[in-house]
Amino acid sequence: MSATQLFLPSTIASSASLASLFSLQPSWSSSDPPSTPATTDPSLVQSLLSSSWALASPSATSAISGLANLAWVPDPFDSSNSEAVLQLAYPEGSRDGAQFSFAAFQKNAGIAFDPSFDFVKGGKLPGLYGSSPTAKGLCTGGNHLSDCWSARLMWRTGGAGEVYAYIPTYDGFCAQADVLCDADYGTSLSRGSFKFARGGWITIHQLISLSSPPLANGLLALYSNSSLSLLHTGIAYRTNPNVSITNVLFSSFFGGSDASWDSKGGNAYFRRMELYASTLPSNTTGPTVSASFDNTISSSAAAPTPVPIVRMLVLLLVWAMMGQVTGMGMGVR
Repeated sequence: MSATQLFLPSTIASSASLASLFSLQPSWSSSDPPSTPATTDPSLVQSLLSSSWALASPSATSAISGLANLAWVPDPFDSSNSEAVLQLAYPEGSRDGAQFSFAAFQKNAGIAFDPSFDFVKGGKLPGLYGSSPTAKGLCTGGNHLSDCWSARLMWRTGGAGEVYAYIPTYDGFCAQADVLCDADYGTSLSRGSFKFARGGWITIHQLISLSSPPLANGLLALYSNSSLSLLHTGIAYRTNPNVSITNVLFSSFFGGSDASWDSKGGNAYFRRMELYASTLPSNTTGPTVSASFDNTISSSAAAPTPVPIVRMLVLLLVWAMMGQVTGMGMGVR
């Protein structure tokens, strides 16, 4: 949808300044452990994630997939940082990484890649997630369910960035130039609108306003560092009003579904998560649609044009990442 339908600033001074535009209040921020000593013992890594990053179900043995790939290490790129950063190793010759959930809603964070990191064909990064209280599955890995949604970040070849979403679609939605739908897996939103690079921290600000069924009045905005890189309106995040924003899904791995996506090895680093949230009801407007997971084939119908948004039920996720980011204009699995 046209970015001109919203009145978001092209640059922001801070995550707090963006949150203030939507009456969002600080919800949670990470308390990263001291930088020394490095912590690689899986039980200690999980314990620190529970205490520092509000890990959901911290006592469950299955709380973290890929726990052996995680470690708390001194910041390799910022010698002035006295706090540890979370290192995620991507084993060479595999598509493995790690996955777990935060108990909190909205997030800000930093992320970085090794200076020699090979992006290969692509991989997933953390993002916001929602479900109903009775959800039986996870909206990832080809699971298109009516009681959940996800909006993770993804890198592609050369570090091209996008939001990779499991969301319902409707007639005309997939016809947009910056929307690539896949009937089997996720929907790519604004692929290449920004670019991940190697060797320095960047901060990602992810802003989501849920839709109000049957209206397609959802919002997605993303700032890379301080610059607006991605903006979508007219999103139908849910068809069930009991589905809400429930947590941050830390989901990062290579892939892709075959060996051509395999990692060449290397690490990503994460630090300084922040969450902002609001319980204000949404009074955004948008077209009335019949949304489902059955409309993922591109349609020749024109996508409905949303009207400007006034106030949103919004969750803002901010996170910092190692690697530089380069703007590339507005714009699997």
